[in-house]
Amino acid sequence: MDEFKDIKLIVSEIDGVLTDGTYAEDEMGHVLYKRYNAKDFAAINVLKRQHKIVFLSDDNNINYNMCRRKNIPFYWAKTEQEKYDRLVEIMHRYDCLPDYVIYVGGKLTDVQCCQFIPHSLCPDDAGTYLKDTCWATFKIKSGEGIFTELLDLLNQSLLSESE
Repeated sequence: MDEFKDIKLIVSEIDGVLTDGTYAEDEMGHVLYKRYNAKDFAAINVLKRQHKIVFLSDDNNINYNMCRRKNIPFYWAKTEQEKYDRLVEIMHRYDCLPDYVIYVGGKLTDVQCCQFIPHSLCPDDAGTYLKDTCWATFKIKSGEGIFTELLDLLNQSLLSESE
């Protein structure tokens, strides 16, 4: 599992990764709330000790405010092309080439980013459009602890290096 030994940066969508992709909306179309998996935030705190973690999402309201409260860098992009452009900016900012990045996608707008990053992953319930593009698929569905599984995956890689 040497493929993860040089990973420095983890970039992820939020909706369809930390959440199951559903939300409550009022009659005016305002999103009232989203459900995040609390286990993932514990895993993110552990991952932050060795990796830079950045979220890239098309929700500049609820997701942005959650990231601000959790002290996690957030970038906003609405379209697939904008996401790709932001990803390139993020990599430049953190001085990382694609081989040193993990990208976790959960939406159709993540396809181009997943094609660009060799170690791209998605939840098991992502559509075929994304699963066929990604390097690997998590064993679990979105909102069920994706970052917890990612932590396990990276820890297994570190353990196999030391043996």
